[in-house]
Amino acid sequence: MLNVDLDSGRLWAPGDGTVFADRPYAYALSGRVSDGPIVTAALSDRKVVADGDAFVLTGTFPGLDLALHHRVLITPTGVEETVSLANRGPEPVALSDVGLGFCAALDPRPDWRLCAIPFRVQLDGSRHDYVTADLAAGRFANAVCRDTTRPEPPLCEDGRLRSESWAWGTGNVRLVIIKYNQADVELSVAAPLCLRGEHVLRFGGAGTCLYGEPSAAHALAPGQTFTFGATFYASVAGPVENAFYAYRDFLDARGHGFPPDYDPPVNWNELYDVGWYHSEAEPLAKNYTRKALLAEAAKARDVGCDLLYLDPGWEVAEGTTTWDESRLGSPADLARTLRRDFGLDLGFRTVLRVNSPRPQWPERYLVRHPDGPKRPADFHGRPLWECCLANPEFRREKVERIHAVVRQGARFLMVDEMDWRGPCHDPGHDHATPTAPIDHVRAVYDLCRQLRRLDPHLLIECHDPVWPWHTALYVPTYFQQGFGEEGAYQENWGFEYMWNCLDDLKSGKALALYYYNLACNIPLYLHITMAADNDRCLFFWWAASTVRHLGIGGKYGHPTVNPKDLAPFDPETRFAAYRRQMALYRRLKPYFARGTFHGLGEHAHLHTLPGRAGGALLLFNLADDNRAIEAEIPLASLGADAPLPVNGAHAEWNERRLLVRIRLAPMSPAVVRIGDAALDPE
Repeated sequence: MLNVDLDSGRLWAPGDGTVFADRPYAYALSGRVSDGPIVTAALSDRKVVADGDAFVLTGTFPGLDLALHHRVLITPTGVEETVSLANRGPEPVALSDVGLGFCAALDPRPDWRLCAIPFRVQLDGSRHDYVTADLAAGRFANAVCRDTTRPEPPLCEDGRLRSESWAWGTGNVRLVIIKYNQADVELSVAAPLCLRGEHVLRFGGAGTCLYGEPSAAHALAPGQTFTFGATFYASVAGPVENAFYAYRDFLDARGHGFPPDYDPPVNWNELYDVGWYHSEAEPLAKNYTRKALLAEAAKARDVGCDLLYLDPGWEVAEGTTTWDESRLGSPADLARTLRRDFGLDLGFRTVLRVNSPRPQWPERYLVRHPDGPKRPADFHGRPLWECCLANPEFRREKVERIHAVVRQGARFLMVDEMDWRGPCHDPGHDHATPTAPIDHVRAVYDLCRQLRRLDPHLLIECHDPVWPWHTALYVPTYFQQGFGEEGAYQENWGFEYMWNCLDDLKSGKALALYYYNLACNIPLYLHITMAADNDRCLFFWWAASTVRHLGIGGKYGHPTVNPKDLAPFDPETRFAAYRRQMALYRRLKPYFARGTFHGLGEHAHLHTLPGRAGGALLLFNLADDNRAIEAEIPLASLGADAPLPVNGAHAEWNERRLLVRIRLAPMSPAVVRIGDAALDPE
């Protein structure tokens, strides 16, 4: 339980006396009224009143004609906080910065840490976990995505950190700080500040970050009120992993996870062997053919996959969303052949940008930038036409074209390369001009939602709509996700660890997958190439352990997609190794696809199933020499109070835990089966 004193700004846990915030609550806004000068406004006319289990603080920012409504509700599990700003004046108000939150002095807390959840390791491999000395000295950074081929607004986050959630504390006591907003892109901001000569950390409340999100808070018309997303606080005891589990439980309770019968297909991606030809007609006609796809289907069947996934190449040109029947026949005929002859379903990707010398779509659908006529962007030497998904007319046409393929037998859809390419200024598009990132985000998820309504059985993975790849995310992982009717899409992308997978693992980048699973049950989808793995199938098992929806491919690897430094390998040996590991994976698939993920350490993962004793334990040696690896598992995690069978490692039991030991070769995984998992037939 937690308690709050809004008069002093103090936030503490009455049970053990831990004080998480000990300085006055910060109320700081910067902005202007109409065309007036930029001012930094302080709160005045403060008043705190009790409202049942809640406390409400009201006040005004006289320099900006804004009224504040700050409500803190104390519950048996923690504290829920909401903040609203209302324009009470006759003129519009434009806010340039927002900085509201609890404050804690940093200097007396040398062993305290601020740890990001879910991305303690950010997608670029940097650690988002800081001691107070780091915070006070400014030794911190948010991972960002840069794309020189598009106009990008300035980032509004100097001197502050962002995350979906944070763990703030020391030892075995931590405060979990969660920002949740399903209407606007909003993250939890933590800002190390120097106030009156003292280093403090501001957290919770509301703050701006990214490209000024939440963008809707920046312009308030007369009489308009904006309410920020709620912030939830809970005190968690035990190791830092418990803070991650608390966030996972929070998301689960709001429907952000997977259903009990979740059983995604194992995909085979033809890209890795067929290659990528970027809408070039002659190479496509030569290489991306029905015959080539059926050869990929044979590999998929032989290795044990369930679905043939089509990456770039099925369209007349990328982004047209027009199936090329001249090369492939009809989607319906291909789907029938895959099911009849190979026992496979069909899946494909759809993209927004058009890779082609010509726009392919009518000009009225294209993005209009402010500096001239509609024209293609120079995307690394290739013309790239940008369609405006915020235009409802275009979005309807895009949905119709996608569904024209889906309804002929597709089970899985990847919504890829729909990243925001800058604001659209076309007044004929029936959207606000210029558009903001949130307009594009909502359009992408509306497209997904429409497709799910047309085909409720369609499984959709959707990339981040603004920063879609591997260095950072823009949109919270949970935003509008769900398997129920309210969810726009079901699966998140596995952060592009699909090319140089072993390098990503050794460098530490792929540890982001581990921390994601500690904090989130929203399934990831990722396909990997066996050509870039090793004969011990190291990354196969890393992906199997951290990605609930798995895809593979690349028996040979194609020069157009292989890593530049691809190590020589024997394709038949590698394929045979994958076939053996796939057989084991399929027997254990329920543990990986819909089991509970337990983090025993960054390189030790336990998967358990409700109602089944034991589980599947994955151990990894990422060193270049033989190593003795061990993991300690509490009996409670195994659902057992007595020794269980253990297959694949040495086991030692006592009344509290199971200790597993194994010696592993360099760059090797181990799959240890415990209890019911060990009794499954070989």
